[in-house]
Amino acid sequence: MRYLVLGAVDGIITAGTLSASLILRGGAVDIQLALSLSVLVASINALTVFVAEFSHQMKEVRELAYKLSLREERVGWTLVHSRALYATLRSALSSFTASFLGAVSVLIPACYAPHAALLAIAAAVVAASYLLAGESWAEFLEFAAMVSLAIALGLLIGLAFPVIT
Repeated sequence: MRYLVLGAVDGIITAGTLSASLILRGGAVDIQLALSLSVLVASINALTVFVAEFSHQMKEVRELAYKLSLREERVGWTLVHSRALYATLRSALSSFTASFLGAVSVLIPACYAPHAALLAIAAAVVAASYLLAGESWAEFLEFAAMVSLAIALGLLIGLAFPVIT
């Protein structure tokens, strides 16, 4: 679940940051740019998750091997390693999918109307906050505030340091 939420929020923030100066200055986002940015953002996020998660999984494998008095260097690749790799790949794929959907949810509406991107961001904040908080309204508001602040800062950074003009 964490990589789904992280991926979606990161997709929204990164795509919004990269395209903020273009969208908010009245420039047009076409479908090719929207899809290209979405794939780029999702790929980078998935690779980052893969490296981080694999590092974490291998640390746990080493600790498990030590606890079981295995000599990992002599044993080679084990079923535990394979399961760790599978979990890592699943996390990276989840992150890619969520990040792609997060980026597309902002950029595709921006293809049709720049103001639609802002509505899409608001809808994504509500959806992500709801998924994170469950049934707690207090946590929903906390998550919505945190995600909104992160997105606002990303948009400000995108305006201050325009990449796409």
